[in-house]
Amino acid sequence: MVLMLMAFLPVILFMFFSSRSQQKKQKDMESKLKKGDRVVTQSGLVGKLVDSIEGRHAKLEIAPGVKVTILRTSISGLDAEETPKSKDEPALADKK
Repeated sequence: MVLMLMAFLPVILFMFFSSRSQQKKQKDMESKLKKGDRVVTQSGLVGKLVDSIEGRHAKLEIAPGVKVTILRTSISGLDAEETPKSKDEPALADKK
């Protein structure tokens, strides 16, 4: 019995610490978001933050005049086009 517990203990500890680090990364990302940031949700919606994140909800503008309220935890990060472009890689909008 003790041998089985010793075999599963590292797996349980790994799962615990990896979930803590993911929660910390999510919280850090949420604290850096501000009004006007272009974000992507877990469901794939891309929009601009209309208001700063307060409480459990955030407001996104997904099209001109179309605003939706989403859960703060469903924001997965900033949109890739929002990141600064390098000199070698022009943004997709510049290729038109």
